[in-house]
Amino acid sequence: MQTKWMLEIYGGRRRTSLVSMHEFDDFPSLRTKIVENRACRLLIDPPDHATSNEFQCLLDLRGQGFKVERK
Repeated sequence: MQTKWMLEIYGGRRRTSLVSMHEFDDFPSLRTKIVENRACRLLIDPPDHATSNEFQCLLDLRGQGFKVERK
């Protein structure tokens, strides 16, 4: 059972250029890191307790041009 938000940040166009990985206990911290890395591709692995509102926020970020993908 996964309890933390996992974020992988990729620097290039390919998914193989991993820049860094982060773990977050809460969604607001994850969102802040996403905004700080707008130019990068972002791969997110949500925890089991993620809510529909949090997934909607990720979709909203994608709609604003962020390169956010779910693992």
